[in-house]
Amino acid sequence: MATDYSLYTDLFQVAQTEAVLREYPEADALALVTLARGQRLRRLDTVYWNGDWMRFYADVPGGRKYEGYLRHGEVEDIADDAPEPAAPPPPAPPLAPPSPPVQPPAPISPPAGQMIALGCVDADVPDQACAAYLGEVERTTRLKLADVSPGLDKVATVRMAPAPAGAMTIAQVQQGLKALGFFPGGDVDGICGYRTHSAIRLFQEYVRSIEGQACLPDGRFGPQTQAHLQRWLAAGAQPDWAPRVGEYEAWLGLLNGVKQKYLAAPGRVLEKVNAFAGASDTRKVANWDSGPSGIHLIGVRRNEANNKFDDIFVLLIKGLVFKFQGSTEPGASQHPDGPPHLVPGQHDYHFGWHKRTYLALRPKGPGVLIIRAGADRKLDDADLDRGLRPEPTINIHWGGRGMAGDVNNWSEGCQVITGTVYVNPANKLVSCAAFAAVSPKDPVTKHERTRGAYNVLVDLVTALSGDMADNTVKYTLLTEPDLDLAPELKQTLALAREGVLRMVG
Repeated sequence: MATDYSLYTDLFQVAQTEAVLREYPEADALALVTLARGQRLRRLDTVYWNGDWMRFYADVPGGRKYEGYLRHGEVEDIADDAPEPAAPPPPAPPLAPPSPPVQPPAPISPPAGQMIALGCVDADVPDQACAAYLGEVERTTRLKLADVSPGLDKVATVRMAPAPAGAMTIAQVQQGLKALGFFPGGDVDGICGYRTHSAIRLFQEYVRSIEGQACLPDGRFGPQTQAHLQRWLAAGAQPDWAPRVGEYEAWLGLLNGVKQKYLAAPGRVLEKVNAFAGASDTRKVANWDSGPSGIHLIGVRRNEANNKFDDIFVLLIKGLVFKFQGSTEPGASQHPDGPPHLVPGQHDYHFGWHKRTYLALRPKGPGVLIIRAGADRKLDDADLDRGLRPEPTINIHWGGRGMAGDVNNWSEGCQVITGTVYVNPANKLVSCAAFAAVSPKDPVTKHERTRGAYNVLVDLVTALSGDMADNTVKYTLLTEPDLDLAPELKQTLALAREGVLRMVG
């Protein structure tokens, strides 16, 4: 497994601790060993604290790579007695390098508490309120919860015991996150539903990636996250993502420029979209929206189709610009008419279930318009002659870590976002590789694994849209030539892609 030495911190020694380790089955995972008390770790890597446990990645003498969990451990500096490894090449400018290494925080004595997770409700929340919330979830996602597969994303209300002294209730957590700007328009109802869960996770990600504190963004609110939240509240802090001046407006300008381009000369595919008489979630060109009041997701379909996760998606929300790695390619299909290609243009998406397993963006109504590509997987005039059809299963969903793997079965026409890395509004690469899940089972069976960068996209949309009049995600699929209308954005996207691919190997 390639090691990113740019993330490494100083040397540390683990003392007075119990090591709890297990071996990973994945071929590219770090090898594991049982560490005795006092075992020296050479070049301790990223560390995550959550309540009373710590997760670490490290080298030890002999060159092997290790990963483990430490409970009630103490960490102290020791001298560097090993040669420094060669540093990797820096990311291409102007893309900023990854965030500074995560330093173990100063010892914290968090208040006693209990873990708040998705579905938890305060002790005084009435049953009727719980039932009303679950009904709202079913209306929003357009699926009965009874039909959703068991798993971490399936909410079921669990009443918590009265909070012990010093511990925050769910309502207090909601009020705090709302005051800090991570839960705008959210209901302070004592129910840890999806929006509250996303607000917690987004706050944890900010603490991790912007402040450089050790914090696993898993959406579980325990003593350690409470200590950070109370620190923010005491300081009257507000998040500052440090967006690059003018970039948000430039992307909106590109959307409008592309709209004007295709109003004047739509081309054959968009002519068929404009002429389509049935119901669909694909907008006719005249109805494309580029306003600042909505949520925009932009995908760029590259000219080179190589079945890889080498596309960049751009999320525009509330003046912020985030970029994600993924693929717009159709992937694999057993359909006799070939794989479905989502038509270029703008489409309306809303939260729903991907394969009744986890939350993703799904077409808001009857489906988005597609073209089947035939056995050769390439669109041609004969494919267009067969016409367009709405397809409700073309989701925007998670695609593992991406890395060197092929798209293949991760997609059958869907747009796929991977979990390894994203680019924040300051144009800095942010790695999630240390905790990004590899396979669909990982987030379920391994608490320390999450969907990484994909969760950041979900949380931004879910947590920050509570006070928006319309939380429809307008997904605009562009092609590479469309970027010629904005050369600076084209260069920015190319550099983002180069930096992302360099980081993920």
